[in-house]
Amino acid sequence: MDAWEVELGAVGRVSPEYEGSDEFEFDALPYFHLTWRETLIVTARDGGPGVYVQNHWGNDFSAKLGVRYEGDRDEDDSDALKGLGDLDIGAVGVAAIAYETGPIEFSAEVAHDLGGDREGTTATVGAEYAKMAFNNRGRWALGVSLTWADDDYMQNSFGISGTQAVSSRNDYSPFDAASGLKDAAISASYNHAVSDHVSVLAIAKYSRLLGDAADSPLVDDEGDANQFQGVLGLAYRW
Repeated sequence: MDAWEVELGAVGRVSPEYEGSDEFEFDALPYFHLTWRETLIVTARDGGPGVYVQNHWGNDFSAKLGVRYEGDRDEDDSDALKGLGDLDIGAVGVAAIAYETGPIEFSAEVAHDLGGDREGTTATVGAEYAKMAFNNRGRWALGVSLTWADDDYMQNSFGISGTQAVSSRNDYSPFDAASGLKDAAISASYNHAVSDHVSVLAIAKYSRLLGDAADSPLVDDEGDANQFQGVLGLAYRW
């Protein structure tokens, strides 16, 4: 087990009912992060659960390839989605690079749907500043990011087709959502080691939908371009 690092726990998450919603839902979710020699990563810590292979060059550069799972959008999730049909997502392929200099890490990620209905691609650039605190028992971080999405992602997530406009229960007009910047986000997180094995974590994130994502009837009429998410959890590390 010396080659493995294992962290298991559970979190409670408050997040929008769908991307662009102004209503929130609560989920209790498993939390896990397993690494083998900093090369193989099995995690549900950063985004949806996923499996990645990672490589490092010196102490500064790293890159990873993998697959993560993103949850579907069900028309029963919200009254705003009634009549639009379900949006299956599922597996998403991910390629990412990162460069770390002192307390700051710069990153870039490309994600592409491997199945489902969304069939989209996103590209995200970000930066995070992290610092240890409380005699190195705590770690806090502040991050910013900007995400671009292609036509398929935007139309399937925020667009309204003619068929959907007819079947919708909200009298939507057809809306074409084109590729462009999807959102800008800021986040804050804190992880505190209560003991050598037990830690508590808290994450708060705010994102602002942009462009056609913000102009979509699902957001402008029935939701909100301002998106908030909060996570609080407990983990045990071996």
